[in-house]
Amino acid sequence: MQADLRYFSGTGNSYKIISTCNDIFQQNGWTTTLASVTDDAELRGEADLIGFCFPVYAFGIPRICRKYLEALPHFKTRIKTFVLITAGDPDESGFCVKESRSILQRKGLNLTFSEVIHMPSNWTVAMDPPAKEASQLIIEHGVSKAVGVANDLIRGVSRHHRFNYPPRYNKFTFYKDYYLFKWLGVTYLWNSFRVDETCDSCTLCAQLCPTGSIVMEDDKPRWSHSCEQCMRCVNYCPKQAIYQKEGGSIKGRNSYHEPSFKPLKHMKQRT
Repeated sequence: MQADLRYFSGTGNSYKIISTCNDIFQQNGWTTTLASVTDDAELRGEADLIGFCFPVYAFGIPRICRKYLEALPHFKTRIKTFVLITAGDPDESGFCVKESRSILQRKGLNLTFSEVIHMPSNWTVAMDPPAKEASQLIIEHGVSKAVGVANDLIRGVSRHHRFNYPPRYNKFTFYKDYYLFKWLGVTYLWNSFRVDETCDSCTLCAQLCPTGSIVMEDDKPRWSHSCEQCMRCVNYCPKQAIYQKEGGSIKGRNSYHEPSFKPLKHMKQRT
């Protein structure tokens, strides 16, 4: 059996979940391919199962994931497909599954399984992610759930996450936040990134950016419109020097990235 797996991950949550599934498939004798949507890895339509894992960005999938799915060819065979969503709050996955299903159906794929998996939040510019110990417990539960998902997929189980409105939102604020980020936020928030006086021009943020949206100008990082708000630069900055002007300095807040996620290593392997 062949499984082709694709993901997008800013700070490692979605990679951790889909790579866990990848391991379970391989342990059961499957052949797999695992790649980021930023890689040049074609889906050729020869697999028995296709899987995607994306994070939640303001109740929807990231813009880069939407563009990736829209660019897929039309598949002649209705291959079984699954979508996994990682979320800081599973009740706030919003339209992620619905958006993915709509595009995949147009591409001729057969979405038979979808699930939302709780992983730690990385939105350090606007909130305080869980502390290290709490994050580790969430990761362990998420990995355990991913193992169960992979085994269900191997057995051919079909299951879908049911849409719900987040309990702490009413319908108006839910749709407001969704459309504001989808049509305005991701387009303009890149321009609100700043660095404080502790930035030492190490260039790590520019090296790590999965979309190449950061360049160094006068020894300081500058962001561009292709920024996906993935928060990788913020959470990997060794000085906690990066912030967004609306939220102010992140000094003293918990930074978060999945401990085993080494983006530089992954990026070098692709080159």
